[in-house]
Formats: sequence, structure tokens, C-alpha cells
Amino acid sequence: MIRVKLLSFFLFGAVSLTCCPPPSAFASSKPTRVHITQGHVKPDPIAFVAPFSQNSTLKDTSEQFISVVSQDLCNSGVFVPSNPSAFVQDAKSLANSEPRMQDWRLIKTRFLVCGSIVQEAKGCKLQIRVYDVNRGFKILAFSVVVCKETWRTAAHMAADQIYTRLTGETGMFNTKIAYVEALPAVTKGRRKITYLRRLKIMDQDGANDRELTDGTNLVMTPRFSPDGKTIAYLAYRDEGQGRRKKPVAHVYLMDLATRRQRALLTSEHFDAISRANGGGEVTMTYAPRFSPDGHSVCFSLIVGGKSAIYAMNIVDGRIRRLTNHMAIDTSPAYSPDGRQIVFTSDRSGREKIYIMNADGSNVRRVTQGDGKYSQPVYSPRGDFIAFAKQVGNQFFIGVTRPDGTEERLIVQGYLAEEPSWSPNGRYLVFIWQDRPGRQQCICKADLTGFFMQKMNTMREAKDCSWSPLLK
Repeated sequence: MIRVKLLSFFLFGAVSLTCCPPPSAFASSKPTRVHITQGHVKPDPIAFVAPFSQNSTLKDTSEQFISVVSQDLCNSGVFVPSNPSAFVQDAKSLANSEPRMQDWRLIKTRFLVCGSIVQEAKGCKLQIRVYDVNRGFKILAFSVVVCKETWRTAAHMAADQIYTRLTGETGMFNTKIAYVEALPAVTKGRRKITYLRRLKIMDQDGANDRELTDGTNLVMTPRFSPDGKTIAYLAYRDEGQGRRKKPVAHVYLMDLATRRQRALLTSEHFDAISRANGGGEVTMTYAPRFSPDGHSVCFSLIVGGKSAIYAMNIVDGRIRRLTNHMAIDTSPAYSPDGRQIVFTSDRSGREKIYIMNADGSNVRRVTQGDGKYSQPVYSPRGDFIAFAKQVGNQFFIGVTRPDGTEERLIVQGYLAEEPSWSPNGRYLVFIWQDRPGRQQCICKADLTGFFMQKMNTMREAKDCSWSPLLK
């Protein structure tokens, strides 16, 4: 028997292997069996040449533009940049003629990105060309008009086009990451406050980092709407007067254009829910997720000390209870078609993943493995469910098929939680900590687990969410 390592590869095509059995294998009367369990995917070398210009302003613009495109593509783990010091053909030559393919093959470049730039009334126009060096022809050409305010967004959109053409997958670069920043401890009177949190948002490459809340209130679990214009999140805000004043946690919605905030549920909702539960007090709403059409939000709600899952139509304000069990039901998330909701429940004794219809019917268990499962979320394609898992003192990020098959743990850490999908369903961001005492950070990984990258933030990050592809 011959054992060849190969991991199921979900990203960009197949992996080919050549297997040569030992001579003794041919002498045996038994057929040779090949067990494929693991493999390795090598990124393609890609060269980036900024469009040439003798105008210093245009030169700076083209270099900045190509730099962002290069970082986007090479931070996907699919491409590796060719060394510019090895380039034989220069930018001026490429601006006025076709590439000399033999020069680029000499340095083992697979793809070439180059072009030209000219001044326009509203900014400048870049003509971008992409070549397959191995096959010797142009595979993509497009133009981009940019100005001072839009050049970075245009670069992300250009990277999306190139990525799509070269891999066959939808792009993911013109997106945002929302996260919760841990602020330094402060002292008020004799009390040291260490739990201050601020909601922030940044481009997926870490640029344009800006605040959404001021840190006055503890915030958690930001979640984007399907159009990327609204964020649902949990915030603790003081309620009551005098000695009865205390922080209460509820779900809020924020319009990202205006930063206006409003509570998801009104006092009328709380009164109606309380009456339906024998007068029990609604003490907390948390773990919100938008439906694919953006019309509804599912969330967890604690009333009378019991946690259940509810859904609210944010257009007409109607609310519906979806689970009614003595167990703790939490972390709901819609399937891409809106017909199913995945969630976590301890109804079997330990936290496992379950799926139900969007109306709460037909509940069935998904995961059967050891350990505690939490924070499940459907891939945008619906082919996988990502989750966080704890086994003993170890934490993991994993994926499984919606029917519970093909469960794989792709990331391990001292802490690993809050998985969120890229819009093309082929990458995850999550919160990760490698050992005690280290700051928690945002990391990105592909579905193979071979590619993992830390994302830089100014301070420690506690929660994160990846936006849809922006228009």
C-alpha cells in the first residue's frame, strides 16, 4: 500500500501528483492502493510593473495604485510577487509595447500586470493589462479613472478583477472589516475599568482604520448587513437611576453613512415578549445576524433566565420566537438562501451545532464530535459552516458540511473564535491568540489551513466581521 499526503483542496482547481510505487509493488498479486490525505499548493509568481510616466504626480499615483493591487493579490496566498530587481524589461518599454515573454519566463514569472497612465480632467486614467507569461498572451485588459479620493478603492476593485480572471473565484478585496478594539484601562475614582471597548471599521488590508463608537459603552459582535451599509452589534448601556442604575446589553443597529444608532427592539417589543413568557423580564438580547435579503435579524434573547432564538422583521417590526427549549439556544445565522438557520444549543448536554428551518421547524443536529461547538456561520456559498470549537484547553476554527460530514479543524490556538467568511466563501477571518499573555489579534486563513496571515490593528482586537463585496 502506498500513502501519499494530499488535503482536499477547495480553492483553485486540483492538485496533480505523480506516484511511483516501489519495485516490490509490481511483484505483488494484490492491486496497489493509493491513500491521498494531504498535499501542498505552491503560489504562482506574479510580476507587477507600475505604469510609466515622466510626470512625478502620475508616477506616484501609478506606483501607489499598483502597490495596493500587489498587496491584495499576494495577501491571498495564491500569488507570490516576483523580485523587481530581476526584471529585464522596464516600465517605459512595457508602456509602449507588448511584453517580451522570453524575458519574463527567464525569471520564472507566471503572470505579469502592467499598463500605462495618462492625465485626465478628473484625475488620471490607468490602462491595466494582465498577461499569462507561460502561454504568451494577454488575458485581461481594463481601464480605471482615479482621483485623490478614490484611488485606493479603485485599486481594490482592480485587484478583484484580476483575481477573478486568474482564479475563477469572485474577488474579496473591495471590502471592510468591522472589529472591536480593546482600550487601555482607566481609573474612575477608586475603580479601575478594564473592559472598555470601541467599535471600529477598516479596509480589508488594514487601511482607513476609523472609529464608529467612542468607547463609552462596552460593545461586542459587529455584523454587517448584506449591502454593507448597516452594522448590528451588542452594546451595554446604563439603565435605571441611582443605585438601580446598571449596564444592560441589547442589540443595536448603526447606519454606517450617518453613524446613527437605534435599538433593534423597542420597549413595546420587550413588554410583549415579557407577557408571552409569564411576565419574565427581558434581560439581554445578543448575537445578531442579518437575513440574506436584509429584511430580518435573528438573535438570541434571555427572558426569565432562559435563552431562546428570535427573529425580527426590521421593516415592519414583527417579531417571532423560533426556539422554545429548556436548553440554551444561541448564535443563530441564516443560510445564503434564507431558508435555514444554524445555531448552537446545549440541549444534548454540551454545546453542539444544530440547523432548523427559518420558521423554527425541523430542528436537527449537525455536529457529533467531542468538545464544545460555538459561533456557527454559513459560507456565502452554502457549502460549509464555519465554527469555533473547544476541546479541553485548546481552541480551534473549523468547517463542516451542512449535513455534518467532512468536519475539519483548520486553525488551532490558545484562543480561536468569531469566524467570519470572506464574500467569496473561501477565506475566514477570526480572533486568534497563540499563547497566554499575548494580545488577541485578527487573522485570516484559507480553507486548507496552509495559508494564515495576521492582520495589523493598533490595539488588541476582540471581535471581527468581514463585509460583503462593496459596490
